[in-house]
Amino acid sequence: MNISKEQTDDLSLVVSVEIKKDDYEPKVNEVLRDYRRKANMPGFRPGKVPEGLVKKMYGKAVLVDEINKLVSESLQNYIKDEQLQVLGDPMPKTSGEELAWEIGNDFAFDFEMGIAPVVEIDLSKNDKITKYQIIVNEDLIDKNVENYAARFGEFVETDTVVDFKEKITGDIVQLDDEKQPLEGGLAAEDTSILLSIIKDEERRKPFENIKVGDEIVFNLSETFPNDWEIASILRKKDKEEVGDISASLFRFTVKNVQKFANAELNQELFDKVFGEGAVSNPDEFKDRIREMLNKDFEDSSMARFGYDAREYLLDKINPSLPEEFLRKWLLAANTGIEEEAFNREFPMFLKGTKWDLIMKAIAKQKELTVEENEIIEFAKEATRRQFAQYGITNFPEESLTNYAMGTLKDEKSVQGVVSQIIEKKVAEVIRDSVDPTVQEMSLDDFNKMIYATNNGEVAEEIEDIQQE
Repeated sequence: MNISKEQTDDLSLVVSVEIKKDDYEPKVNEVLRDYRRKANMPGFRPGKVPEGLVKKMYGKAVLVDEINKLVSESLQNYIKDEQLQVLGDPMPKTSGEELAWEIGNDFAFDFEMGIAPVVEIDLSKNDKITKYQIIVNEDLIDKNVENYAARFGEFVETDTVVDFKEKITGDIVQLDDEKQPLEGGLAAEDTSILLSIIKDEERRKPFENIKVGDEIVFNLSETFPNDWEIASILRKKDKEEVGDISASLFRFTVKNVQKFANAELNQELFDKVFGEGAVSNPDEFKDRIREMLNKDFEDSSMARFGYDAREYLLDKINPSLPEEFLRKWLLAANTGIEEEAFNREFPMFLKGTKWDLIMKAIAKQKELTVEENEIIEFAKEATRRQFAQYGITNFPEESLTNYAMGTLKDEKSVQGVVSQIIEKKVAEVIRDSVDPTVQEMSLDDFNKMIYATNNGEVAEEIEDIQQE
């Protein structure tokens, strides 16, 4: 067997693989002998099928299979031995002539390859990249205190509806034309209505100043235009169970009025938010919130810095790529893609490939690695943030670890986490290598900037920072 290469341009080459019969014939014969031993054909005893018949029936398929295995293995070994940094996969180069698949023949195959360029990284204090620092002020801390108080608040008994922040509980019944309970009509006992979801001022009027014992007659479908709200009030699963009630009036008899009250700023709230005994007074509570915000904001700041650093280095280094090969390879791998979609996505693929090469160059230069404990801690932090969105900030450490480990069960998830950790480390390397221009910014302005950058999609890194 002979393997050679021809450089077609700086980043493209053709690798030729020549296979002689001596390279494959022993293996093909071995497979055919095994077929003969196992063959079970009418008229022949097991293992006694004529060799020529077995060769005629299975020879070509075995030959093709063994040649493909040999070529694939040889290519991979050649790429490894020659230390070729291949982009995409080797692509067979066809001559248009059909191969003569016969045992005893010699075969030759050509493969096109795209090669990654050598990327040189030279960062210094002369490189200027802005790093935004989000300001944590007292108003923001107070807002988070209020959010926690609201999150752990509850409904308490009250006398009268005052500001439509109340919840009323009672019995509801469908009425007939005489405003009497409709026989066989819809009804529900001890159902609740959150008055805050009634948005129309005119529809709110029947509920103004109501108290326990009052009866309200109203059109349910006009007051609550959302089907799921109506179904919930009538204790039904969905719109189909409710049916058409557009012309019907309903009477609601009030049995209870409750008003939502925020939790008090006391030890009970502190324990619910940060765990028992972790915080003992309002000042410590605010300090912990400030600490959390500073950490979250720094993570968001670094995420934005990483984005800006990527754009800066892509512009500064702009590594060349074998674009013609990559276009051909992608089209071959995505045969069903429409030309318009491909032309729209191809520049983004090239940009992503360039950034991946730059990151790998930085990681190699700085010998960046990812340890197992880092993967676990990253998964735990992601889990912690996920639960924090639902107000769970004191998740037990053991449960947090078990949940995080559950997200790392498959190799694809682990590789995704490793990629994110490497990208984060690369951003830190860039930050420490250049001279960042620090610019203070309010959270609102930071969010607006991210929103504009993402064409209307708020970046994941800053969602729920205020824990609303």
